[in-house]
Amino acid sequence: MPTTQELVTRFQKMLDNLRAKTNATRTTLRLDSDKHGWFVNGIVAESLGPGAMSLKKETGLQQRRSGTATWLDQNRHILVQNDTANAVPEPPKELFTVYGTKAQMMAPVVRGDKMVGWISVHYNPSTREWSRDDVAALEAALAETHKVMDDM
Repeated sequence: MPTTQELVTRFQKMLDNLRAKTNATRTTLRLDSDKHGWFVNGIVAESLGPGAMSLKKETGLQQRRSGTATWLDQNRHILVQNDTANAVPEPPKELFTVYGTKAQMMAPVVRGDKMVGWISVHYNPSTREWSRDDVAALEAALAETHKVMDDM
């Protein structure tokens, strides 16, 4: 069984690859795991492009109660938002007012019948039309996340 650090290293590699494939500003993984001390209000792994602000220190938001997380939990499929400032469901305002994210994609991590976390892909330079290739890259990252979690 891999250690917590080995799991984080595998998740980090997956997020670095996802950020590169989508030309994203930031990619993050939030997960709940009592065994590893992870909770969705914190970041398990994060990949940052040049000039990107980290979300790791942001802990004040109740992430699971956000409009986007609620949507993910209810719909259980990828959410694509080309313009976060005008998106429905509304992401936390801090995402675009503090962290500068103008477009995002999110994928729910579901185990059994419970959403245990999500992957986020953020783009800061401008609003953005996410391509089929971008969505496919997120789907592949989600599949890799499940493979890593199978080893937990």
